Amino acid sequence: MKKIPIKYKLFLLFSFSFVGMLILAELSFKLSQENISNATTIFENARSTQYLQENYIEPTNVLREMSLSLVMSPNEDYRKTIEIDILKQRKQLEEHFLKLDKQTYDFWKIYATSVEKTCAYLAAHFEEGAFVNVNMAEREHYYALLNRLKSLQHDAVGQAEQNFADIQTSARALKYELSIVVFLLSTLVFLAGYLLSSHIVSSILKLQEGLKEFFGYLETKSTQPKPIELTSRDELEDMSKLLNRSIAKASANIEQDIVFIEDAINVVNDLKMGKLSSRLHSSAQTQELKLLKDVVNAMIDNLESKINEEILKRSEQEKLLIQQSKLASMGEMIGNIAHQWRQPLGELSALLMNIQVKHEFNDLDEAYMLSTIQQCVKINAYMSGTISDFQNFFKPSKEKEVFEISEACERAIAILKASLKYHGIEFSFDIREKMEVLGYPNEFAQALLNILSNAKDVLSEREISNPFIRLYLKKGYKYILIVIEDNGGGIAPEYIDRIFEPYFTTKYAKQGTGIGLYMTKMIIENNMGGIINVKNTETGALFTIKLPSVPEVS
Repeated sequence: MKKIPIKYKLFLLFSFSFVGMLILAELSFKLSQENISNATTIFENARSTQYLQENYIEPTNVLREMSLSLVMSPNEDYRKTIEIDILKQRKQLEEHFLKLDKQTYDFWKIYATSVEKTCAYLAAHFEEGAFVNVNMAEREHYYALLNRLKSLQHDAVGQAEQNFADIQTSARALKYELSIVVFLLSTLVFLAGYLLSSHIVSSILKLQEGLKEFFGYLETKSTQPKPIELTSRDELEDMSKLLNRSIAKASANIEQDIVFIEDAINVVNDLKMGKLSSRLHSSAQTQELKLLKDVVNAMIDNLESKINEEILKRSEQEKLLIQQSKLASMGEMIGNIAHQWRQPLGELSALLMNIQVKHEFNDLDEAYMLSTIQQCVKINAYMSGTISDFQNFFKPSKEKEVFEISEACERAIAILKASLKYHGIEFSFDIREKMEVLGYPNEFAQALLNILSNAKDVLSEREISNPFIRLYLKKGYKYILIVIEDNGGGIAPEYIDRIFEPYFTTKYAKQGTGIGLYMTKMIIENNMGGIINVKNTETGALFTIKLPSVPEVS
């Protein structure tokens, strides 16, 4: 057994199984064929019984009824018709009875003669003789023939019962035979499989134990693994020898690589401490570790210059970002100032035109002059106050402070109120209770202004009918929720996940910088510890800002 290669052992095992399957298939086929044959026999017996009923018993009953009708017919015309039908029926039955045994045919001939005699009596106008014959001799011969046919039918049914009993006996015998063959074949295949597989499994377990010991060495690096010893003289023994050589070589390489890894760890620790003078000097056996040595040393050589270059690059980007943000804010501020000043300037122009007209018509009196000058002074003061509001609005907060959230919202709304009115945008602001947060009020107002300005631009560019912007506040247990909603059609699905990225903008026509919403996110999340999100609704976009609320002092 030991000298047989594994593939031949498995081939032997599969051969036993294959032969057993063929034998079982042959027995099953034989059983199936026998069942088909037996079923056919029973079917033929049933057909024989049916054939007797349809072609002999029922036609004979019809002939008897015709004979009785002939005797009872009221006139000659009816008798002639019935005699023709009797003749046809007798001829048909004659053909059928010729196919049966002689004894049955004799019974038929006797009955047919009685019917013929009844017809002869009627032809001779001897109705009494016909009546007596049909009720005596003919009836006796009819029942004798009918009993003979029933006897044949009974024999056919009995034969079917006998065939069925024989089939049951044969099936039980074949079932026992098949069970014995299955048991013997299964036992043979099991024993052969057990002997072959136990030998293979024994060798595999030894290989597994040797590999487990080797992998344990890889984890602990403590005890050298022992060689795998197999004497099976098959492929598994060859595998064990190959594994022993590979394990011995791998163990030696691992020891050298361990030294290299320890050196690499020391170099990495030096890099964490900012020491860029360390280098890898140990040698390694693994090709990947050799490549790692070259990569690490080259990386350290270039790391300092790369770090300085990246710091300089990021510094320039931050400066550019801040500059662009300032320019964008300045542009927004100038546009909003223009909307705030448009109506006061119109009023000043109207007052000056009135003074000019009155002067030309010599209707300018001192009282009207003083009144008009006072109105101009009020308008000028309002415009000067607008400039002060804008200056204070864009002045950054120095330190965090507790502020009332609705007041900061009102300041942002005041900056944009004239522009919203100019574009015909309905604005609503819902305040339900006093809400305080800790943060930078001016920066928060700027962040809110960025969202409102974007909503205004979208409603204006898309020419939305009945445009609106809604701002409302809700106070929770730990957070204050600021919600900004519009009906501008929403944000395109491919852009909604990117709108807070720096330099991302869809305002190509107006040369947008893509900084406003990015700065808004930085202010809300980095400076004030809040969360900002956006999603689309059925009519437009909905921004939500969550800010930690200040606990009330009891």
